[in-house]
Amino acid sequence: MKVIIGTRGSKLALWQTNRVRTLLKKQFPDVLFEIKIIKTTGDIDQKTPLSQIGGIGLFTKQLEKALANKEIDVAVHSFKDMPSIIEERFEIAAVLERERVNDVFISKKYRFEDLKAKPLIVGTGSLRRVSQLKLTFPHIQTKSLRGNIDTRIKKLEDGLYDGIILAYAGIKRLGMEEKVTDIIPVDVLTPAVAQGAIAVEVRRGDEIIKNLVSTINHKETMLCVNEERDFLRVVEGGCRIPVGAYARFEKGSFVIDAFIGSIDGKNVLRHKVELPKDGFEDAGKNLGRYLLENGGRNILKEMEKR
Repeated sequence: MKVIIGTRGSKLALWQTNRVRTLLKKQFPDVLFEIKIIKTTGDIDQKTPLSQIGGIGLFTKQLEKALANKEIDVAVHSFKDMPSIIEERFEIAAVLERERVNDVFISKKYRFEDLKAKPLIVGTGSLRRVSQLKLTFPHIQTKSLRGNIDTRIKKLEDGLYDGIILAYAGIKRLGMEEKVTDIIPVDVLTPAVAQGAIAVEVRRGDEIIKNLVSTINHKETMLCVNEERDFLRVVEGGCRIPVGAYARFEKGSFVIDAFIGSIDGKNVLRHKVELPKDGFEDAGKNLGRYLLENGGRNILKEMEKR
């Protein structure tokens, strides 16, 4: 039996896909797992800010098209790149154990705490980060940053930015932890929904492939990420709207934090909910509704006018 795994062609995407293949090969040593690279819209246009070219689905649509056309049997995604609503034709059969969810600050000359006093230029491709950075450091300048991790770090080294912000997960997976200047606490930068998680998508109804892939699912990560994505569906946020959420099991409880903010950071809502670990159903949805009813809807309306 041969199973074709589709992926983007970046170093990080290939690392993630090879991780999926390794786990599957361990479960099914007699199956041939072949990797096929698919170019996505987000890979083709690496200059335009994500918020200007649609954001949602830029790194997933071509993979799903290949999945639908049976060019591939499985698609591997950074889960945070996936739309909050997945087409009925597809489903997530597995989520790998999550990496640390924090963002990191990388700089040649500065520490993250230097943002408090200096009007530094910080590179990021995320409105979520921009909003929260502006909240804490209103005097800094943020500048769009696109490209793969190597490209982004080279732009920093070329002096285009004083510092850049990336996800810890990608840096760790590529063995570049020595580049990290500071790990940013999650109470300063709430992570993107599903940050640090790898999703494995299959065609709905293909039970053979689904059953095969589901053997590598990490249940706790799946539960947490599903609550974050429920929050995202309620607030209808994406790359064009600054939102974030982080769910986890902590000291016997289920905890979820979330935020909605304006791009300038002048209007940011944050809320945290702690529930029993056996009674957190609908936590993400309820948190989304709470934030919308307590000012979030007004923030989103202002965003729509932009």
